[in-house]
Amino acid sequence: MFRIFSLFIGFISTLSLGQAEEHAWPIFRGPGGSGQALGQAVPTAFGPEKNVAWKTALPSGPSSPIIWGDRLFVTGHVGTSVKMLCLNRLTGEVLWEGAREIPKVPKFFHIAGSVAAATPATDGKRVVFYFDDYGLITTDLDGNKLWEHRFVTSTGNQFSYGASPIIEGKKLLLNRDGALDSCLVCFDLKTGRILWKAKRPGVINSYCSPYVMEVNGAKQVLQGGSGELVAYDFNTGSEVWKATGLPGFVCVSPLAVGDTIYYGGWSTAHVAGRSRIASFFPEDSGLTSESLESAEGFFKQFDKNKDNKISFAEFPSGRMKDVFPMTDQDGDKSINLEELDFWYTIKPWAGRNAFYAIKTGGKGDITRSHVKWKVPRGIPYVCSPIVQDNKLYLVKKGGFVTCVDTTNGKPIYSQERLGVGGEYYATPITVGDRIFIAAERGTVFVIKPSDKLEIIARNEIGEKLEATPAIVHDTLYLRGDKHLWAFRKK
Repeated sequence: MFRIFSLFIGFISTLSLGQAEEHAWPIFRGPGGSGQALGQAVPTAFGPEKNVAWKTALPSGPSSPIIWGDRLFVTGHVGTSVKMLCLNRLTGEVLWEGAREIPKVPKFFHIAGSVAAATPATDGKRVVFYFDDYGLITTDLDGNKLWEHRFVTSTGNQFSYGASPIIEGKKLLLNRDGALDSCLVCFDLKTGRILWKAKRPGVINSYCSPYVMEVNGAKQVLQGGSGELVAYDFNTGSEVWKATGLPGFVCVSPLAVGDTIYYGGWSTAHVAGRSRIASFFPEDSGLTSESLESAEGFFKQFDKNKDNKISFAEFPSGRMKDVFPMTDQDGDKSINLEELDFWYTIKPWAGRNAFYAIKTGGKGDITRSHVKWKVPRGIPYVCSPIVQDNKLYLVKKGGFVTCVDTTNGKPIYSQERLGVGGEYYATPITVGDRIFIAAERGTVFVIKPSDKLEIIARNEIGEKLEATPAIVHDTLYLRGDKHLWAFRKK
């Protein structure tokens, strides 16, 4: 009788685990990091007054939600207190909250910088939270601490760490580009012990999350940054191959489909002159030709009170305003002519803006031998790529979508307008016959995967959107700058 009861309990436990795995969005970009949520009946039309299952106020932070079973995990911070939150996925109720104190919130160069930028990760037994230089915190599903790993503080990373921890099997992978000891680190997920560390000397900040793929029965870890995409052996951390000639400063994470890897990005570091200045501002910024040509012309247009300084309030909206502290070198809360002239005269970095399709299976430097094709235009700054039905979709700042035929690298359509400008930070998610694209200004577009840009719906959320959505059990989970929203058909 006891044996029958034990078998019954084991069957129920297995069934519950299977249900949890079915209702899982365990890492950044979902299962396998693919950005795909197939077979989901998610509403096409939604907003503050339509198809809202619930909304819950959240602390500050652009990290994306992850899900296991009926539990949703996300991070945030309130002042110097970094937060780990677990919500009921069905109701939005906060089930538990954990916190750690940090000495101070750094003054990041970019307005989007945050100590709570990294998306958590879970394997259904553990949840891993990552907070910049504080380090890693691993808990069970109820918030009980399992292990922590602290990092050396004061690394000088002035943009924050945007890469997310990635769980694969019994390992945890973390990109620490831009730290004092730039590296890709592999931890034992159960104990927190470092299994290997792939040093990346001379590598600057990158926000590319690790990506795990399998080639000929062996796993490799892809890590981009500082002009290269490198494949590391999953078990040892040794370098297998690299592709060069890519952007030096990168936010995009790679994606592999079949025997092809898709990776690249765009950065202002690789353009100069008028092109660089124009890239800093939206098309409707109203910059004159003189402003695009020289710092003197810019001052003539925007130094309204003629005090030879441009304050934050006077500065036009755009990417250059987003990095105002970076330009304000003397810290006087305004920008003088010499500080501004830096952007007009600095030479482009090594590397170039490009997006590659790379055949798997190489060794050494495979740039010449395994790059199948390149995309030179319509390249994203932050959004990672998605692939659906032999089509690669790229979303560029300003609301431009490019669709590329993955079989030959030729554009099916290039830089078609969505109709909302500004930044696009969230990675698109494909849901079968629909693709969801979130604009930072608060609009979520739903487009149809096809040979032309076909907008099915335009949904206004009413708050800024930086985080990549999660989709589980016919529900869209969308984090804004004030709330976490759950949208479900009613």
